[in-house]
Amino acid sequence: MDKQLLALQNLTGMVLDAERMKLQQIALAERKLKEQIMELDIESRKRSGQLLAKGGTDQALLAGADMRWQSWLQQQKRKLNTRRAALLAKYEEQRQKAQKAFGKDKAVRKLLEQSSEEARVKSGRV
Repeated sequence: MDKQLLALQNLTGMVLDAERMKLQQIALAERKLKEQIMELDIESRKRSGQLLAKGGTDQALLAGADMRWQSWLQQQKRKLNTRRAALLAKYEEQRQKAQKAFGKDKAVRKLLEQSSEEARVKSGRV
């Protein structure tokens, strides 16, 4: 029985590790998207600061390039935020899978512990 429980513990441990790894990969991808969004915000604030320093107008603004850039910027942020929202949903789904794998692993460990304790009692080594 202990051999089967040990094999099961190894299996549940591997599944748990795999689920945690997937969770970490999703979290990393989400962080990268968040950083890209923050970079776009920083660039937008820089541009606003440049305009203020120049009295509120410059050649790019007058030529309409500023407006096109702002439009592009908002479009990029929307795309990134949409991808980020999808990743956050995927993260939650994966978190639940990892939580379930953790519960199974914990249950098998508890069974193994109980089995070992019963074996000690039977052999008279309390």
